[in-house]
Amino acid sequence: MSIITSPELKSDIDPQWFEQDYWVNQGRLLGANSGRGSTWVIKSEWGKWVLRHYFRGGLYAKLNRDRYFWTGLKNSRAYQEYQLLDEIQQLGLPSPKPIAALIAQHGLFYRNDLIMEHIQHQMTFAQGIKTLQFKNEPPCHMNQLDLKNWYQIGHTIAQYHHNGIYHSDLNAHNILLNHDQVFIIDFDKGAIKPPNKHWQTNNISRLKRSIEKLSQKSCDDQLSEQWQILLDGYHA
Repeated sequence: MSIITSPELKSDIDPQWFEQDYWVNQGRLLGANSGRGSTWVIKSEWGKWVLRHYFRGGLYAKLNRDRYFWTGLKNSRAYQEYQLLDEIQQLGLPSPKPIAALIAQHGLFYRNDLIMEHIQHQMTFAQGIKTLQFKNEPPCHMNQLDLKNWYQIGHTIAQYHHNGIYHSDLNAHNILLNHDQVFIIDFDKGAIKPPNKHWQTNNISRLKRSIEKLSQKSCDDQLSEQWQILLDGYHA
């Protein structure tokens, strides 16, 4: 078993931090979110954290939920995401601070977990998209996106791309909005790459498909104004 954390937490780190029941028994588990991976919001002595256990996706998940083939510590998912988040923090980009990672090898396989800082936010970009107002649709009283948000999102993505930060799954669920701030989360399978128009354009196209899927509207038609403002922010 290998645990990675910052120097200031080395004397306090406890393997139980990576177990959901540990936080439940102390009444410190604040919420849960299940998707491809399962994440829990927890209240630690150092503030709110997010604990994520890595689960497999696709066909492999039916045979093996959370075990990955071992090819070395530095190739493990949690190790790589921890290191990437640490690099992003050093660049001053808006993302969660990595707290600790656990990689547990069992023979030819391993399981892994990651603890990150919890980002305070009003809504995800995905939630905001669902509040968009169109003609002949009933009003929505949730927090809503304004055009400034679209610009800020584009500008934030550009900052990442300028620094060569590749996000493998840039979709509206992985963008958090808190007033005038934009944060990007979930850097599993992310990497630092030489800036290149090909992968950067693919990143933007993936986000466009996500917006259209959630809104059931076209970024080239009904959402053309919002999409163009996002692109303006990106190219600014």
